[in-house]
Amino acid sequence: MKDLAQRNLVAINSDATYERTLAVSHFVSGWVEVNPDNLETFNAEFEIDVRTLDTGLELKNIQLRDQLLSSQEFPIAKAVCQGSYSGQKLKLLDAKAITLKSDCTFKIKNVQKTFPISFKMTYFKESEESRQRLTGNLMKISANWDLELSQFSISIPSKYSALIAKTMQVSIDMVGTDRDRK
Repeated sequence: MKDLAQRNLVAINSDATYERTLAVSHFVSGWVEVNPDNLETFNAEFEIDVRTLDTGLELKNIQLRDQLLSSQEFPIAKAVCQGSYSGQKLKLLDAKAITLKSDCTFKIKNVQKTFPISFKMTYFKESEESRQRLTGNLMKISANWDLELSQFSISIPSKYSALIAKTMQVSIDMVGTDRDRK
């Protein structure tokens, strides 16, 4: 699900006591393995280069990327997700969204934690319209979840405690194709 045009998106929202900060990056990539005709399992892996998170303010970028996420030492945050739905007879229909819950193991700053995430998946059979984005059959994945920084041994310096939230909301939106791009 690597989009060379960088249209995939991860957004991190910090709604702290005195201010809200939104950091975004288009440097998110990954893969999804599903059978659209018989959705018994869901396997996926996503990565974000945290060095590319941008708040629009250089001081906030330094606080988030360098001081909280230690991006020079740990440049990649990763999620590995697996779900099993055998016996549920799920099928991905063209242009119809389905929501699936999956256990995801997140690795941030070399700390791993697993918790359930709900994914909204939409499958698009290749069409003239879909080829405006990418060739091949497409899969759009969207998810939102809360990320508690302390779960990943990320502590907020006391001087920033009212400016950076202890729990951040994360959103991811990606579109990928089943076609090899050589």
